[in-house]
Amino acid sequence: MKELGVRLSAVAARIRHGARVADIGTDHALLPVWLVQNGRCPSAVASDIGEGPADAARRTVAGAGLESAVSVRVGDGLAPVQPDEVDDIAIAGMGGETIAEILAAAPWVMDARYRLVLQPMSKPERLRVFLAENGFLIGEEDVVAEGERLYTVMMVTFTGVRRSLSYTAALMGCIPHTNAGVRYMQKLEGRIAEHLAGLPLREEYEQERRDLTAVAQALAEWLKSG
Repeated sequence: MKELGVRLSAVAARIRHGARVADIGTDHALLPVWLVQNGRCPSAVASDIGEGPADAARRTVAGAGLESAVSVRVGDGLAPVQPDEVDDIAIAGMGGETIAEILAAAPWVMDARYRLVLQPMSKPERLRVFLAENGFLIGEEDVVAEGERLYTVMMVTFTGVRRSLSYTAALMGCIPHTNAGVRYMQKLEGRIAEHLAGLPLREEYEQERRDLTAVAQALAEWLKSG
């Protein structure tokens, strides 16, 4: 069995021992096969929207001899998954907006019994806003480095408490002061500075300028506090 890379290992580490897991956008089914093969999960649903990835997933499952434990399905988001057959749900390798759309289309995940492990490839701030506004809590957020790329990984549960996030909170999240976390925040600081420098000096951009300036100040304080 092929070992998981750093990114998927970070996702796997946040799946509860003994949990039945659904991997949405499974691609080659490396994550669910690894979880079952290593005794972390008794069963898994490996789902993808495309027939091509699903075929690749079936080959991985068959190669591991796990056809009875890992069910490969084709469908959009969580549509192929039944609420009573999973405990933990992994959605990795998609944009933050896409992950939010998948969760919004499956209101049954708004239940405290599920753990969501989410790994957005882009726009994590959009996902953070969706989660807060819909009663989800990010209990843990981490950054992992794989090659030159930095990835955020979120462990999420439903509490029912709906909150509004400030622009600053949405962008900064709950990133820890690890080496990868500092690198992530430094990159974010650079993007904010570049954006600020490119804003036209016109009145209609003044609110955006204030918002970005607040983020820049918060980032500077965060980096200094580490």
